[in-house]
Amino acid sequence: MALLEQQLELIQRMQAEGILDDQFSQLLQLQDESNPDFVAEVVQLYFDDSVGKIDKVYQLLSSPTPDYDELDQIVHQFKGSSASLGATYIAQLCIKLREGCQQQNAAACQQLVLQIKEAFVQLKGRLDTYMQLEQQRKQAGG
Repeated sequence: MALLEQQLELIQRMQAEGILDDQFSQLLQLQDESNPDFVAEVVQLYFDDSVGKIDKVYQLLSSPTPDYDELDQIVHQFKGSSASLGATYIAQLCIKLREGCQQQNAAACQQLVLQIKEAFVQLKGRLDTYMQLEQQRKQAGG
C-alpha cells in the first residue's frame, strides 16, 4: 500500500472512531508546496501546548482545595485548541470537565482528566504514526 493511502486510511479510521473530525481534513487542505510542513507544525504545537495544560490540570486537582476557576480557564483553552486541530473526542471530554469544574465536583474532574490523558496518548500515538508516514513519503519524493 502506498504511503499516501496509508495516511488517508489512518485519518479515515480516526474519523470513523470519533477521535478526529473533519477539521483535521481541512488542516490537511491548507498544506501545499509553499508550506509543506504546515500540518506537522500545527500538530507539534498542539502536542507541546497540551502536555503543559494536562500537567497543570493534574497539579490543580491534586490540591486539597482546587481553584476551579483557573482549572476551568485552562480546560476552556485546551478544548479550543483540541477543536481547532479536529480532536473532537478530547474537545467533548473537555466540555464535560468544564461542567465538573462549574459544579466543583473533584471526583468527576479527576475521572475526566484520566480519560482526557488516555485519549491524548491515543491521539498522539496515531498522529505520530501519521507524521512518520508523511516523513517517509517526503523522503521518497512524494
